[in-house]
Amino acid sequence: MIKKLRISFFVLALIVTIGTAGFYLIEGLSLFDAFYFTVETVTTVGFGDIKIATQAGKIFSIFLMVCGAAVMFYLFGLVTTFTIEGQLFRLHGRRKMFRKINKLYNHVIVCGAGRVGIQVINNLIEEELDFVVIEQNEELVESLMDKGILIFHGDAANDENLVKAGIERAKGLVTTLPEDSQNVYVTLTAKELNPQIEVVARTNSPSSEPKLRRAGADEVVSPASLGGRRMAMLVSNPASVEYFDFIQKNSDFKILEILVLQGTNLDGMAVGDISFLGENSEVTLLAIVRDKTVIHIIRNTELVKAGDILIFFGQKKELEKIKEIFDI
Repeated sequence: MIKKLRISFFVLALIVTIGTAGFYLIEGLSLFDAFYFTVETVTTVGFGDIKIATQAGKIFSIFLMVCGAAVMFYLFGLVTTFTIEGQLFRLHGRRKMFRKINKLYNHVIVCGAGRVGIQVINNLIEEELDFVVIEQNEELVESLMDKGILIFHGDAANDENLVKAGIERAKGLVTTLPEDSQNVYVTLTAKELNPQIEVVARTNSPSSEPKLRRAGADEVVSPASLGGRRMAMLVSNPASVEYFDFIQKNSDFKILEILVLQGTNLDGMAVGDISFLGENSEVTLLAIVRDKTVIHIIRNTELVKAGDILIFFGQKKELEKIKEIFDI
């Protein structure tokens, strides 16, 4: 369609150029009058303020009227079709997108797709997690939608938009809006609609963290603080930072969390008896999180309890097998 529009405009410009040159040479009009009369003829306006004196000029005018009118009508049809089809395509695309959103379960809602939000989005894509984005910048929405991301335009603090994003079925919400007050309001609204949802909120000021906690945020993250901590670690422990970057960026290695449910096979089992761990295993148990306490040094005799979160590290293919075992 775009190619056809470009060709049509080129042909129209060519006809106007030929018409201007023809009336200038045949009728002896000035360049401006020749251009003016050509536009009159092509657009079929015909004010009649300029008279054609020669027969050759009249024949040339007939040729110009036929060709010009044909191109103008064709161009008008293309523009109309392009406008209607474009609107229908966008409408169809949005309906299709919301149908996909309505099928999501245990997904993540990202509020804001700015500098911080886009990093969250990229990581969720790498982790192959389902997510929906709410963004107020229409151009950004269109850009990310073209990339196949489930995103729609709206205010994340609006109840209706959070419901559209499936907040009742979502497992987590990340709010990365630039103003702390906005993140507080989104957190309050999200917790009101789904008290069980895990909320991670961005903050720009340390003084805002208590407010976000009171609003219901489970985790509060300061990009500035994280950036400063990373810069300090690059000076003091560069090899460690390089190692963690390798883990994060290398697609062959991943980290997996498993919540131990009461009555399942892992409940009450000793770490040493877990089948997929051992000397020849490509999976390592990094830590156990129990009642918000992290157990780093894990003995084989340590008993796994219901409510524990087991953090594994290993090759992606091995972790996928574990996911299948526990139906994650």
